[in-house]
Amino acid sequence: MSQPEWMMRIRGYLSAHFFQPDGTSRPGTDWSVELIRGNQVFPVMVRTYLSDDMSRAARADMEFQGRTVLGFISDLLAEGWMPDQPRDLTIVIQNPPESELARSRRKPWWKFW
Repeated sequence: MSQPEWMMRIRGYLSAHFFQPDGTSRPGTDWSVELIRGNQVFPVMVRTYLSDDMSRAARADMEFQGRTVLGFISDLLAEGWMPDQPRDLTIVIQNPPESELARSRRKPWWKFW
């Protein structure tokens, strides 16, 4: 019998400054992700940092960042990782492809801000 597919969702996130091994702090976000398979529910925390050259628009786009987190978890699951296995879940998010950034900049004709 095959395993059911994984369902996942973002439960929330917290942006803050996090201490680094060298004693400095760096802004980042902790993402609370819920993975569901059948009747099993796994809470997972993913810490993200933004690349130093991240554009202002991408820094403000929490939807893009959340999709990146879900894609990261999806890739790990496809490689055979299980959420009950210990692993460092820290990533650095890079600028999105220009096409995705342009799509996120579009505003309805009636919005002036």
